[in-house]
Amino acid sequence: MVLNAPSSGPGGEPGVPAGHWADPPGGAQGVVRQDILSSWQRCLAAGLRPDHFEVPYQPDMDDDGPLRWAAAPILDQVAGELEGTGVGLLLTDARGQVVDRRAADTGILARLDRIELAPGFLYGEDLIGTNAIGTAITQQGPSVVTGAEHFADALAPMACAAIPVTDGAGQMIGVIDLTCAAENFNPMLLPFAKRAAWDIGHRLREGAKPRSPNPGGWSSLTDTERTAAYLAAQGLTSRVMADRMRVSQPTVRSHLRHVFRKLGVRSRVELARITEQATTQGHVIAAVDDTRQRIARDLHDGLQQRLVTLGLQVRTAEVSVPPSDVELKWELTRVADGLMDVLQDVREISRGIPPAILSERGLEPALRALARRSPVPVNLNLRIPGRLADRVEIGAYYIVSEALANAAKHANAGLVEVFAEAVRRVLSLTVRDDGVGGADPHGSGLAGLRERAEALGGMLQLTSLPGRGTSLHVRLPAVPR
Repeated sequence: MVLNAPSSGPGGEPGVPAGHWADPPGGAQGVVRQDILSSWQRCLAAGLRPDHFEVPYQPDMDDDGPLRWAAAPILDQVAGELEGTGVGLLLTDARGQVVDRRAADTGILARLDRIELAPGFLYGEDLIGTNAIGTAITQQGPSVVTGAEHFADALAPMACAAIPVTDGAGQMIGVIDLTCAAENFNPMLLPFAKRAAWDIGHRLREGAKPRSPNPGGWSSLTDTERTAAYLAAQGLTSRVMADRMRVSQPTVRSHLRHVFRKLGVRSRVELARITEQATTQGHVIAAVDDTRQRIARDLHDGLQQRLVTLGLQVRTAEVSVPPSDVELKWELTRVADGLMDVLQDVREISRGIPPAILSERGLEPALRALARRSPVPVNLNLRIPGRLADRVEIGAYYIVSEALANAAKHANAGLVEVFAEAVRRVLSLTVRDDGVGGADPHGSGLAGLRERAEALGGMLQLTSLPGRGTSLHVRLPAVPR
């Protein structure tokens, strides 16, 4: 139902945006709840427009503070309970910045990526309009927003329920949010969120002090912290760093404190050594990829073609041999079979090298070819318009290839789902299997994938609960070719 509301209220206050409609849970169709109406008025007063949707992003997050510590086991448990429901689970700080996200289903993950409801993005009400996260923060209480109750048109297909998380002193320090497609909304989402928020608050109120995290290495740094590390490793002063980064000197010093703590270093000399190693690693991966591409071209265009030609020539000679010359016929057959064995060996070697289809036609056709060769059935959901930079396509291809190989070798999986979407200069990849789960997040194979993602300026996240399969989520800069 369309709500033809005036642009301003009777007392001169901002009215609701024209054209908004709502079917609030438990309410009459076309009746807008007072909390939603008040939120719309605040949005109009803030100068927001329903047809303009831009979510701010800040790379710096408090990803190892008390909130994240207290929430981690709760989020693990709730994520397992939500698996298969099409509901995304999110944790934000008191400003509405997403610090953690759990979404095992590729469908809801794709929806969350499209509206940029992901770590680092800010969902404050004054920034993007009425939404459960921002509105819960503003009104300091639970919030449910469904469909076109959202102020921004871009959020109308979604529904969400959120509730603040409070610490031992009763201060709000974050928000738990459950988000799904509007057509899948269930009134039980809010009680579910309330339980999770209470459990997190209870851990905080217990007063147990989190253990000091072990140094997380280069992969634990945000993009801004990496920039600070590079500049500091060059011996630049805080003032010069502040000028180059366009921030204040106190902010630079704060970034450096985080860098030193996360890397476990105590001097700029140690920082320079680690920074050099990280830079070298990125160059090595790029050089290896270039070498692999060259070898792939040589194998495909040279050796394999020559072997196929020789095999055909030998088969032709074999057919032309008179039946009476059995010994010569047998010898030619043996040579032809040997050539085919060598060709098969070359093809086996080539499987670890990007196929020609990747360089010639792009990532999406290459992933489809990869899925066809997988011993485990693969469901594909690919949205990659156009070509991306060679490094990005190669990195994404290897990540998906390794994930499919792991699903076949170790997961005992019956089905793998692969989702890939390039939107707003970000390539999102998800590989999810229905196997045994329990993958080691610190294993050498996963470490190699994480290094490759980080060398491209991206991030990798693993969710692998025992008995619930494994989900690998990757975000890479989608640099166009």
